[in-house]
Amino acid sequence: MEQAQRSAEYIFQGTMYFFRREKILCRYQFALKDAVDPALLQRALDAALSAAPYYRVQLVQEKREAFLEPNPNPCLVYAGSAQRSIPEETNGYLFSVSCEGDTVYFDWYHFLMDGRGVSPFLTRILELYCNLRYGTAFANTPIVSSPAYDIEAMMAKYPAPEASESTLQRDVVQTWECKMRRTRVRLTKQSLVDKAVANGVKPFTALAGLLCLALRGYLGKDDIQYSYSADTRKAAGVPDALYNCVCSFQHSVKLGEGTCLADIVPEMDAAVRRTLQPEAMLRQMAQQMSWVYKVDQQKAPLRIKQRVFQMGEYISGVPADFWLSYLGNPLLPATPEIQTYTKDFNVWVPPDGGSMGVEASSLNGVITLCIENKAEMSGLAASLRTAFAKEGIAVLEAVELDT
Repeated sequence: MEQAQRSAEYIFQGTMYFFRREKILCRYQFALKDAVDPALLQRALDAALSAAPYYRVQLVQEKREAFLEPNPNPCLVYAGSAQRSIPEETNGYLFSVSCEGDTVYFDWYHFLMDGRGVSPFLTRILELYCNLRYGTAFANTPIVSSPAYDIEAMMAKYPAPEASESTLQRDVVQTWECKMRRTRVRLTKQSLVDKAVANGVKPFTALAGLLCLALRGYLGKDDIQYSYSADTRKAAGVPDALYNCVCSFQHSVKLGEGTCLADIVPEMDAAVRRTLQPEAMLRQMAQQMSWVYKVDQQKAPLRIKQRVFQMGEYISGVPADFWLSYLGNPLLPATPEIQTYTKDFNVWVPPDGGSMGVEASSLNGVITLCIENKAEMSGLAASLRTAFAKEGIAVLEAVELDT
């Protein structure tokens, strides 16, 4: 990696994940049509990494700065499904590839990349594995990342509002303190699309509305607050960014005993469409990164910066009942050929500032919701199944994976 890329600025948006007390480790897992050959997967990983310099890095921490630099260590495929400590147990790499049975697991430290940044690399590994296992002819073209966006220009254009007395009186955001329970729900993509079309809204909005209806009974409250993320790459002028490049929004919806999806989704959809305008996303992105920027600019040791950041995030953060990330198809590019070799996909991301994190993906006509839940109540799967079925959604599975 060139010297110009060895800076905190290049990975600036990931810095928030470095400053946070909890290390956010995410997981993609693909089930393939046959048992995975570890030796071939290792060769595929080596080949993919040779054409993807952004991922061939390690995190270096100096007294006042953290940055990326080239990692000379071998990048290994590990056996088993257990999530390894990253980078302590991964030769310094900020991701880990492992396999067990017919499943490939890809874990990564959110500091380095978001879901959009992971997809081209993991897809390439799977493609090159298929070349070795099945004789396909996928190419191994370079995977490059857009240069860093100008954070100082963004801060100057969209200055953050000053903190007020009301800001200091907000509820403190609950953070992850222990292992969460996982719930998985599968539904047919067509039934969700049909429901969205019938209501004149985006499938994302229909899904968010369905979750709100389900959580009313599960959480026992009529006012549901939800958060969601938006991809800012195009708006920020960095369409090929592999680093974290998102902003998040929060809305709330009031529900009653007889509330149905059609009652709430028109207003929800209008709000979503307003937030997805480029100017709205950039303004929100700047506002959310302003605290990271202020802390990062301080001439203080990293450990002090981390403490200051954590205190500010506790005070200014906004809690939510659930966080929804709509990934869509996790393969990039999502060619029909590569999809024929994949049977199933799950994505697991710990929730940040919400009672639960809902990751939605779409593969082979099935939408899978992988939910990490820190709420204390039981019965989430049953609540989701009931609410979805009541609105005509074809639920294929609703199960608690941790009891």
